[in-house]
Parts: sequence; structure tokens; C-alpha cells
Amino acid sequence: MMDDRPERQPLPSEDTGDLLDDPAAGVTDDYLVAREEGLPYVPPTERVLSESRGAEGVDYAGTDATDAGELERDDDIQPEDGGLPRDDELLADVIEALRRSDVLAGDRIRIAVMGARVHVRGELESVDVLDEILGIVGDVVGVEEVLDEVTVTGI
Repeated sequence: MMDDRPERQPLPSEDTGDLLDDPAAGVTDDYLVAREEGLPYVPPTERVLSESRGAEGVDYAGTDATDAGELERDDDIQPEDGGLPRDDELLADVIEALRRSDVLAGDRIRIAVMGARVHVRGELESVDVLDEILGIVGDVVGVEEVLDEVTVTGI
């Protein structure tokens, strides 16, 4: 008996994952296509490792997948002398705290650190998002003052 129905297509849950690797519609992960066709460019999310040895045969840190942890500092670790974190350490802690949060404003704000004072600048769409960001930054160990220099565009 002949069946006139088309062949069964896989369900989304049975898909081989091709759609997971492709960028969303209207964007591309190929910078050349983005440039030629005027599409927004979204860089690939997997880590790209460079050559592990230079021309002189020197081994570069962080170029091997096993080296990835060597370049990352543990969160909220204080300096060994017990003092406050340096500006770059505090900046790293603040950025990491914002990345761990579910607030989506990282590309529209800028963070600067001077001593224990953190400056937050940029544009956000609502006061609620701003309050959440300021709260996250203020909770980071070593931050004593948060200066709000953000423009809210949704008012």
C-alpha cells in the first residue's frame, strides 16, 4: 500500500542541533558576510585559541585549552596582604558580578574604578535596570561608593 504522505520530518527536540550552532535570523557570525551584506555581526561564542608557541619557540600562556584556568582569577579573592583589591582587581570583580547576573545591559554601560569608588556610565532603558545594576556593583567586596553617571532613555 502506497502512502502519499511526505516523509516524516524530525521534531525540534529530535533535531541534530544545526539550528543551535547557527546565529539568529538576520545576523551572521561571519564578519565578511556582515561587511558585504550589511548584516549585524555576532562573533562565535566558542573560545578561539592562538598558536601556543612563538617564532622563538616560547610557550605562550593561555593558548592551550588546559591553560584557560591559569589566566582567570578566582572571584572575590583578596590580596594576600589582607588589603583592599587594586583597581584592576576590583574592576574584574565588578565585571564578573555583572556577567553572573541576568541583567542585559553589558554593551551599553562602562565601568571605571578608582580606589574603592566605581563609576557606572552609559545608557539604559529603565530605572529598574539601573537600580539592579547599581545594587549588583555595590554588593561587590571592596566597593565603598558607586557613582551613577547613567542616562535613562526610557523615561
